[in-house]
Amino acid sequence: MFESEADLLETIAQHDALVRQCVAGKLSFFEFCEKYNNFYAYWALDGHESDEEERALLEKHDNLIEPHRVIAYEILEKLCSDEDAKLGSYINAGRFGSLEATKRLANVRVGA
Repeated sequence: MFESEADLLETIAQHDALVRQCVAGKLSFFEFCEKYNNFYAYWALDGHESDEEERALLEKHDNLIEPHRVIAYEILEKLCSDEDAKLGSYINAGRFGSLEATKRLANVRVGA
């Protein structure tokens, strides 16, 4: 998936920047989602599509990848439409809309 370690680090840095832009209000949450493109899953950062060499590289930089796993599983996976986020059944299921997602995104520490 990645041509080199530098390619991996640049790709992570680009997605870190998207998170910071969204939290700073420079991107709406929906613009963020479009540009972020479900980064963790799309790039298979869990290593399931990687060869042994790339899995070692992903493991080496796990501290930079972990925030994106959190974004994938603890924020984006629980996201629903803003309209549905007001419904009791969605609230009870732990789902939330873009405002709450943005608040949670602000608590994720991505690389500098």
